Formats: sequence, C-alpha cells, structure tokens
Amino acid sequence: MKAITIANWGAPVTFTADHPSPPAPSSEQVTLKVLAAGLHQLVRGQVTGTHYTTKTATLPYVPGADGVGITPDGRTLYFNSIQTGGAFAESITVPKAVTTPIPSGADPVQVAGLLNPGMSSWMALKTRTEGLRSGFTVVIVGVTAISGKVAVHFARSLGAARVIGIARNQKELAAIDLDERIVLKDNPAETDYSSLGDVDVILDYLYGPNILALLQALKSSVPTQFVQIGTLASQDIALPGAILREKNITLRGSGPGAWSFPQFGKELPLLLEAVSKLPDMDLKQRKLEDAEAAWAAKRDRTVFVP
Repeated sequence: MKAITIANWGAPVTFTADHPSPPAPSSEQVTLKVLAAGLHQLVRGQVTGTHYTTKTATLPYVPGADGVGITPDGRTLYFNSIQTGGAFAESITVPKAVTTPIPSGADPVQVAGLLNPGMSSWMALKTRTEGLRSGFTVVIVGVTAISGKVAVHFARSLGAARVIGIARNQKELAAIDLDERIVLKDNPAETDYSSLGDVDVILDYLYGPNILALLQALKSSVPTQFVQIGTLASQDIALPGAILREKNITLRGSGPGAWSFPQFGKELPLLLEAVSKLPDMDLKQRKLEDAEAAWAAKRDRTVFVP
C-alpha cells in the first residue's frame, strides 16, 4: 500500500508505494481505509524520535497521529493513533477503543486537520481549569498559530466573554476576531500589556521570556489560571519565586499525561461536534506522494488524503 515512512529518526520523510499492509484486525480491532490525516506539529516532532510517544516505536516508522477512516461496512470514524503512528497510509488497523463516529455531515478533512490542534484548547479549558466565572476572560498566547485560532472559537463556545490574543505578527492578529490584541516585541519588557485588565485564564502556546513579562503584568485582582500547552518559542523559563507569592496564579499544563485518555474519550464526541462547526481554516489537501513538499511547507496546515 502507499504510505509515508522514515527509515531513521530525524531522517527525511519518504513516499513509499509498496509498504506492507497493516495486519488483519483482531476481534478488538478494526481496519480502516484512511480518508484524511493531518500533518500536525505533534507529528513533525514524532519523526525526530525525541517525542515521548515514539519511545517504543520501531523503524521504518509510518507517521500520523490521528485521522478519519471508513470501515469495511461503511462507517466513518475518527481514530487516534498517537501512540503507534500509522495514519499516513492508505489503511490502518487500530483498536476499536480509539475510534469514534464523526458527526453526520462532518467533513473528514476538517476533522482530520483541526481536531488535533483544537484538542489542545478544548482539553485545557474542560479538564485543566476549574471554577471559571460566567463570562470569563481568556488570554491566548500564540494566537496566530492554527491551534490559537481554533482556541478563540472554542473559548467563546465554552463561555468566554472576552478573548485577548497575543502574538508577534500584527497583520495576522488583525485578521482574527478578538476583543483585544497585544503585539509581542523582540524585547519582552517592551510589550505593552496595559490593556489586559482582569484575566481568568491564560492559554500559552509559546512559553519563554515573554511569559515572564506577561505574568509580571497581571493585576491579580481575580485568580488567574495559567495553562501551558506549547513551547514554540522556548522550552524553558526563569520564573522568580516572588511572582508566585505576589500574584494569584495557578500553574498547570495540558497534554496527554496532564489529562488522561479516559478524560479525552469522554470529551471526544463534544469535541468532534465543535470541530465540525468551525469555519474554514484554509486546510491544504495533499496526496501521500507529496510528503516532501508538505514537510517543507511549514506554514501550511496539510491534510493528507490518500
């Protein structure tokens, strides 16, 4: 079968026309014909071999952490293959437990392209925050990335009355439906946080020195729940203890491990419904044969359609 593979961790991806087909399913598994599978930031990390989900993976490795497929009897299912990979192929065998029917009329490409980036904010707000007041205010750091754009919609659907977006690109910020926009400066101390006001939740996709400046700027007139989701800007931060003593801040992370897969399974039907209602996010459909071009186009949100 056709598939995208890597021969060694960190090696370039390769299109393979004659990769072995997946094994026949057991009674607890199902083989799906893959309709769509998204090239997420998570997947780009997996092929380096450094992501924790690839610790037990073997080579050659077929990337792909999730997707939408169709069963032999015609059911269209979302599947999660984050622990095993394998979605970037014509077919995949997965446990039935990691599959869920997609909503009637939902676009498989939309689900495959946006559920993973949407998962980050949905699970953060639903499982890593607590006691949010009605009409809460949320700050999204890194809002111009696809995950941040989806987070704007999900935050509003889950009750946010005020959404503040923070990013570097002023032009991209202006194109997003936000209540306030804050442009990050190269020198974090020069970023103007004067428009923040009361902040209930911070969803952080960037991390790094700008987060320190943001936390220092908080008024702490209401409790602020900081949820760390991504590290696109930096893996580390120097956080003085004084900030934690002076500010009413709760620090949490969100990702597999911070929340459990049973929690994700409980939220998945609602998340699928929310994803199916998202507006067009300019997804780029590509064939498996276009693997190298897709990996090079880092700004695109690629969905492979075998």
